[in-house]
Amino acid sequence: MYESIYSRLGLYLLCFLRRHTDAKLTDAAASLGVRLPTLSEVVKDLVRKRWVTKRRSVEDRRAVCLSLSRLGEALARRIKDRVRDVRSDLRPRKEASL
Repeated sequence: MYESIYSRLGLYLLCFLRRHTDAKLTDAAASLGVRLPTLSEVVKDLVRKRWVTKRRSVEDRRAVCLSLSRLGEALARRIKDRVRDVRSDLRPRKEASL
Protein backbone atom coordinates (compact mmCIF):
# COMPACT_ATOMS: atom_id res chain seq x y z
CA MET A 1 0.00 0.00 0.00
CA TYR A 2 2.73 2.48 0.94
CA GLU A 3 4.49 1.89 -2.37
CA SER A 4 1.47 3.09 -4.35
CA ILE A 5 1.04 6.14 -2.10
CA TYR A 6 4.73 7.01 -2.51
CA SER A 7 4.52 6.47 -6.27
CA ARG A 8 1.52 8.77 -6.56
CA LEU A 9 3.17 11.37 -4.34
CA GLY A 10 6.31 11.07 -6.47
CA LEU A 11 4.25 11.90 -9.56
CA TYR A 12 2.74 14.91 -7.82
CA LEU A 13 6.19 16.08 -6.74
CA LEU A 14 7.60 15.77 -10.27
CA CYS A 15 4.74 17.87 -11.62
CA PHE A 16 5.14 20.38 -8.77
CA LEU A 17 8.86 20.75 -9.45
CA ARG A 18 8.19 21.31 -13.13
CA ARG A 19 6.29 24.46 -12.15
CA HIS A 20 8.45 25.45 -9.15
CA THR A 21 12.16 25.31 -9.91
CA ASP A 22 14.44 25.12 -6.87
CA ALA A 23 11.53 24.63 -4.48
CA LYS A 24 12.29 24.23 -0.81
CA LEU A 25 11.42 20.81 0.57
CA THR A 26 9.23 22.41 3.24
CA ASP A 27 7.31 24.43 0.62
CA ALA A 28 6.76 21.34 -1.51
CA ALA A 29 5.46 19.38 1.50
CA ALA A 30 3.08 22.20 2.43
CA SER A 31 1.83 22.59 -1.13
CA LEU A 32 1.28 18.84 -1.55
CA GLY A 33 -0.37 18.57 1.87
CA VAL A 34 1.99 15.96 3.32
CA ARG A 35 4.27 15.79 6.32
CA LEU A 36 7.94 16.55 5.80
CA PRO A 37 9.17 13.05 6.79
CA THR A 38 6.79 11.48 4.26
CA LEU A 39 7.98 13.69 1.42
CA SER A 40 11.61 13.18 2.46
CA GLU A 41 11.23 9.43 1.85
CA VAL A 42 9.76 10.07 -1.59
CA VAL A 43 12.57 12.51 -2.40
CA LYS A 44 15.19 9.90 -1.44
CA ASP A 45 13.65 7.50 -3.94
CA LEU A 46 13.45 10.12 -6.71
CA VAL A 47 17.06 11.19 -6.09
CA ARG A 48 18.14 7.53 -6.24
CA LYS A 49 16.35 7.22 -9.60
CA ARG A 50 18.15 10.42 -10.71
CA TRP A 51 14.88 12.24 -11.46
CA VAL A 52 15.36 14.89 -8.76
CA THR A 53 18.39 16.70 -7.41
CA LYS A 54 18.63 18.23 -3.97
CA ARG A 55 21.03 20.79 -2.57
CA ARG A 56 21.33 23.16 0.34
CA SER A 57 19.85 26.61 -0.13
CA VAL A 58 22.40 29.38 -0.66
CA GLU A 59 20.31 31.82 1.42
CA ASP A 60 19.53 29.41 4.27
CA ARG A 61 21.97 26.51 4.67
CA ARG A 62 19.39 24.65 6.79
CA ALA A 63 16.90 24.50 3.90
CA VAL A 64 16.96 21.85 1.19
CA CYS A 65 16.06 22.85 -2.38
CA LEU A 66 14.73 20.42 -4.96
CA SER A 67 14.97 20.54 -8.74
CA LEU A 68 14.24 18.21 -11.60
CA SER A 69 17.23 16.60 -13.24
CA ARG A 70 17.31 16.30 -17.03
CA LEU A 71 15.81 12.83 -16.68
CA GLY A 72 13.18 14.17 -14.30
CA GLU A 73 12.31 17.04 -16.63
CA ALA A 74 11.82 14.62 -19.52
CA LEU A 75 9.67 12.35 -17.35
CA ALA A 76 7.57 15.26 -16.06
CA ARG A 77 7.03 16.42 -19.64
CA ARG A 78 5.85 12.92 -20.64
CA ILE A 79 3.50 12.82 -17.65
CA LYS A 80 2.04 16.20 -18.60
CA ASP A 81 1.56 15.06 -22.21
CA ARG A 82 -0.11 11.83 -21.08
CA VAL A 83 -2.49 13.68 -18.76
CA ARG A 84 -3.37 16.05 -21.61
CA ASP A 85 -4.08 13.06 -23.90
CA VAL A 86 -6.31 11.40 -21.31
CA ARG A 87 -8.23 14.63 -20.71
CA SER A 88 -8.78 15.15 -24.43
CA ASP A 89 -10.05 11.55 -24.71
CA LEU A 90 -12.49 12.14 -21.87
CA ARG A 91 -14.04 15.31 -23.31
CA PRO A 92 -15.71 13.63 -26.33
CA ARG A 93 -17.03 10.85 -24.10
CA LYS A 94 -18.49 13.35 -21.65
CA GLU A 95 -20.11 15.34 -24.46
CA ALA A 96 -21.51 12.17 -26.03
CA SER A 97 -23.17 11.20 -22.75
CA LEU A 98 -25.06 14.50 -22.57
